[in-house]
Amino acid sequence: MSDPPIRQKTCETPYTRTRAHTPGQLLGGGLLVLAALLVAGTLLGPVGFTAIRYPIPGHGALMSQLVALDVFSVAVVAPVAVCAAVLVLRRHPLGGVLALAPSVYTAYMVPQYVLGPQYLRYDGNSEAFFPLELALFVLGWTTALLAWQQINPATWTPPGRRERLTGGVLIPLLAIVTCTRYVPAILDAAGTHPSAADYQEGPGYFWTIALLDLGVGLPAAIAAIAGMRHGRPWARKVAMALSGWLALIGPAVAAMAISAWLRNVPNASAGQAAGMTALGLLFAALGLTLLTAVWPTAPQARHKEV
Repeated sequence: MSDPPIRQKTCETPYTRTRAHTPGQLLGGGLLVLAALLVAGTLLGPVGFTAIRYPIPGHGALMSQLVALDVFSVAVVAPVAVCAAVLVLRRHPLGGVLALAPSVYTAYMVPQYVLGPQYLRYDGNSEAFFPLELALFVLGWTTALLAWQQINPATWTPPGRRERLTGGVLIPLLAIVTCTRYVPAILDAAGTHPSAADYQEGPGYFWTIALLDLGVGLPAAIAAIAGMRHGRPWARKVAMALSGWLALIGPAVAAMAISAWLRNVPNASAGQAAGMTALGLLFAALGLTLLTAVWPTAPQARHKEV
């Protein structure tokens, strides 16, 4: 009689099992902390207890924009981050996809809070809260990186016509068209007497956002178009990150336009607010459309690093 086969013991240890889930736990925990810090920043800012006083005019275009962004962060961005954290911690394959939106949004928005104010021209104390902005910025790009590693296009449905049209054409083209607004704005800012009210109050805000839009957003849109045309898997992730970013940025800009109109900021109008609202809703709708287009064929599929 032959001896029974010897079963080889695995080297799995409690540490190994814990370590296997670490990326998802880090991402989920990071998103929850991100949401908490966004709420804390709003409560400490001009919308809440006014503990943070930014060195900008108290009743101008920039203040209306900051108020709108703070409200939007609490009402929309923080809840999205919490929802993404719950999905990630439950190991749902769409958790990482949804996590890209608040992560990229935060990494994009925080620099203007730090680089935009004119510290030597206006009174304020936002310098003392730099650790808060730094923590938000670090959490923004680190959670975005973790989310990028977590998502796996192999769990998505094969790219169909709707996804190729939305993610490979409509969203990138709208991003490119939106960036064309910088042509007259840069010409005005580079002139002898800039006329934009928000630029006169704080040129740093304008140049920070212009640098991010034209230096990061525009190349990402071009890469998404080129990659989707050639069927590159990474292009689907770029298109998803771009759509999530725009799905939040669009409504945020609309909120700023509405706030400027309600606060009677010079050059603000109801027509401009309505136009930006329509554009913001369009970006949000396209982002949701792309999200449903890549819905995984097996919802119970687990995350896999790519």
